[in-house]
Amino acid sequence: MQILTKDSYRPTILYVEDDEVARKVTSHLVSKEFPKVFLVLAENGLEGLDAFRKYSPDLIITDVKMPIMDGIVMARKVREVNKGTRLIVTTADSDINRILEAIDIGISHYVLKPINNLKLISAIRSCLNSIDRERNINEQLDFFRKLSRAVDQGPVANIVTDAKGNIEFVNSGFTRLTGYSYSEAVGMNMRILKSGVTPTEEYRRLWNAVTSGEEWWGEILNRKKNGELFWASVSVSPITDATGKVTNFLSRMEDITERKQKMETILYMAYYDSLTGLPNRYLFQELVQNALIQAQRHERMLAVLFLDLDRFKHINDSLGHPIGDQLLQATAQRLKECCIREGDIVARRGGDEFIVLLPELKSVDGVIKVTERIIDAFNSSFLLPEHELTISTSIGISLFPQDGSDPETLIKKADMAMYCAKEGGRNRYHFFKPEMDSKTFKREPMESSLHKALERGEIHLYYQPKINTVSGTISAVEALARWSHPEFGDIPPAQFIPMAEQTGLIGFLGEWILRTACIQNKAWQDSGFFPMRIAVNISLKQFQLVDVAEMAERVLAESGLEPCWLELEVPENILLQNNVATVQTLGKLSRLGVQITLDNFGIRGLSFCNFRKCPVNALKIDQSLIQNICSSLDDEAVVTALIGLAKCLKLDIVAEGVETEDQRKILESLECTVMQGYLFSRPLPADDLSRSFKKLKRSKKKTVN
Repeated sequence: MQILTKDSYRPTILYVEDDEVARKVTSHLVSKEFPKVFLVLAENGLEGLDAFRKYSPDLIITDVKMPIMDGIVMARKVREVNKGTRLIVTTADSDINRILEAIDIGISHYVLKPINNLKLISAIRSCLNSIDRERNINEQLDFFRKLSRAVDQGPVANIVTDAKGNIEFVNSGFTRLTGYSYSEAVGMNMRILKSGVTPTEEYRRLWNAVTSGEEWWGEILNRKKNGELFWASVSVSPITDATGKVTNFLSRMEDITERKQKMETILYMAYYDSLTGLPNRYLFQELVQNALIQAQRHERMLAVLFLDLDRFKHINDSLGHPIGDQLLQATAQRLKECCIREGDIVARRGGDEFIVLLPELKSVDGVIKVTERIIDAFNSSFLLPEHELTISTSIGISLFPQDGSDPETLIKKADMAMYCAKEGGRNRYHFFKPEMDSKTFKREPMESSLHKALERGEIHLYYQPKINTVSGTISAVEALARWSHPEFGDIPPAQFIPMAEQTGLIGFLGEWILRTACIQNKAWQDSGFFPMRIAVNISLKQFQLVDVAEMAERVLAESGLEPCWLELEVPENILLQNNVATVQTLGKLSRLGVQITLDNFGIRGLSFCNFRKCPVNALKIDQSLIQNICSSLDDEAVVTALIGLAKCLKLDIVAEGVETEDQRKILESLECTVMQGYLFSRPLPADDLSRSFKKLKRSKKKTVN
């Protein structure tokens, strides 16, 4: 018998397997995935039974066919002593009678050989979670029984109900929160707190969880005795008797109304224009993304209108910004009156630019009808409190599917069409045409060259540091790809990375970038430079084409770089996919020890529901927001909201594209202290950056900021 480490109390797993190779491989897997467990190994059922008596394991993983005593016999003897021990059976025997015999004993999971590692890990995690929940419930019960007086005086509302939800006990915290006294609450059902707003389905999920013996937690909108609504963070734990029957429920309730209001304010600032109350460009992109999904599903047309007010600058400069703001507010109202179908969205992009989404269109005629209605509406004067103004608008139009299939492309092409409308004389509209995109003629020769660019050594990496402006230390260095084309010159990644994605080369190119960056970072460490993270960008297409977690693990092993010194910057719109595989990949990377940063944060529509599922460590504010932070109150408000959101979610925040001292000062006043941009350093070749390290302060201790 072999014992593998034991510290203070932690879950104990007994693994019984007579095959030495299988025992070594599986025990290594378990130790790696569950480093906090105490693992005991045994070679047969008799040895396993001795280990069970000695160590009282929480979970037993056992093979069936073994010499001396098989796993089924051992399991029966274990059940005679302790009916609560979880059992996982692994066997190559698919005989239905053996399976039924194992089920009759009361095993938790049955895993056939050859063992599927993911299924085994899932089964172990399920058992450990169940054990952990049971321990938590027992600890809560013990705490409640021994310290009832302390509970009664605590700041959190505590409630004990019977199995039907009728209140048997409340503490003074409950009275302070709800207004119901002890005598008023006892005997009543918890339904007295129902607001009538929380969906019935939410209560159904709560009840199904707790009646099946599980703990439930969540956020519910409740109602006080005086009718006032309040948000509560609620946990409900079932209390069972010796037979395992649920007899009572212990609920804990904390008022989070203020926190929810702050979060709603932050989200509003992040997604709505402060002047007009319209959705801003960030929310607009999310709404376009959602509309595109529906348009693809129903095979319908969709239009994006890009509007610019003709000669608005003249009015703003001559009459003053307050009058200009009044005109923008009136424009917003008039546009909403023109776009009256359900699903039509009017948003303010910034300045005197507006954008309109027209979803679920049957033909181009529908677009023309709305556009001409807008043009006609602007022919009437705007009656402001002290002025009567006349102004026209130029409109550019792009269509799905012919002009693009993503929000960025459709908005960009509508913008191009708007400029054509202005050049044509203003006060008119123009549809996008392919010849407007002047860059398309270079595409074909560059695509063919990309195939051989790596072989020829034309692609190389530059590195740009991220600086903690308070300590002056380098928190990370971002690897940035560059393509020096012999004919077209330097080609930016924004141009050749999409090409690599569309031609299928992104998997090969992305792995080369990752490997080169990791090797360079390890070389810096081996040269005596203090360890720092290397940040590598991973595109959405890479997640769709390759197993990024497997690639990262392999490259780290090949380069010898520890996972904690690798940071992967993933695009914000990856969370919009709501893809289980993506979430699982991010989870694997997080467990590996790799830091995950959400890149270009704030410029795409973010699904917060999906965001909460993903193990993100940091948010990186897009440089387009930083660029105008000193001159645009809207952009400053968005950045303020994003930083506040990061604080609420306890995430690190990084600002990219910082070029001026004024930008730096504003960001520092907002408590964003990690920055990246030309103010500190341009992207440099590895050798040049190595020589620059001595000019920059480096951290004195081994930390990952």
